[in-house]
Amino acid sequence: MKVRFTFNRYLPLALAVFAACALESCSTYSRVSERRPRFIPFASGGPLANAATYIVTAMRIDRRDPLVALGEYMTAAETALDQLKRSPDDETARNTYNFAVGRIIATIHDAKLDPWTQPLRVPVNSGEFVLTHRPDPRPQWNPALYDFTPADQFDVRGTYVTERTTRDGIGAPIVAVGREVNKEARANFTTPRTYYGVTAIARFEGRRCVLSFEDPLAVETVRVDGQIFPLAADFTVPLAVMLASTNPKKFELTRLLNPAKYAETARISRLQPYDPNKTVVLVIHGLMAPKPDILARESRSRWQIRRCFLKGP
Repeated sequence: MKVRFTFNRYLPLALAVFAACALESCSTYSRVSERRPRFIPFASGGPLANAATYIVTAMRIDRRDPLVALGEYMTAAETALDQLKRSPDDETARNTYNFAVGRIIATIHDAKLDPWTQPLRVPVNSGEFVLTHRPDPRPQWNPALYDFTPADQFDVRGTYVTERTTRDGIGAPIVAVGREVNKEARANFTTPRTYYGVTAIARFEGRRCVLSFEDPLAVETVRVDGQIFPLAADFTVPLAVMLASTNPKKFELTRLLNPAKYAETARISRLQPYDPNKTVVLVIHGLMAPKPDILARESRSRWQIRRCFLKGP
């Protein structure tokens, strides 16, 4: 028996599929743009007013004289932290500290300074600060391996970036991007280049300013100068930067139509270091699949997320 297929019979279905793919191709998973964050000085006296003055002064000169600006930012952070020691619930002091720490990281990045391989001497009115970092025994947590950008410098949007999920607390949320390609990415189930969210903390030991990078997916609090504070975090921007940089959408329709040609591009990538105390959840994402909500607090505290992007039929 012969079966005849007519084009007209399947035309509505073909048009529907074409229209759906066309609409999907017009959307973007993530768009990222950078901007210079604004600091609005507050109307108050006392030490925090001095900290605000240091920040305003530094922002005027950080592009032409980054070392001097860096000293002003560190002085502002130290002043705000002193106020937090006296009043741990002072939100203005915390926000001032966080902003100053973010600008320390931004100035290091923009001026291509290197406090990671050796201490950096920074002039201030009262002498100098020595800027350094807290050593970490984990090789992959060596800050010299990454470029750091404060999360508050990013505007993000897109079909996968509809809400910005953050956690209030102390520290400056930072996007860490690996400087080198991960040669063992496939074997280790990591992305070819590291994109990760950390939180920068500046501690002061006399005239030493010691930076550390905390993992907000691993801990929710941090001890600073004897006080325990909630750890600030931005859970959205690092993923948005990763999606915008890697652009997995670019070849999704091509992979759908010719899966054999792109079979080697399929991968499973973990988005955070393995934690044996958490359950691993594999999120399978296919063409035009709805985006998963993986940023709930329960997910972060109990589960580790792996994403598998399937672009074939």
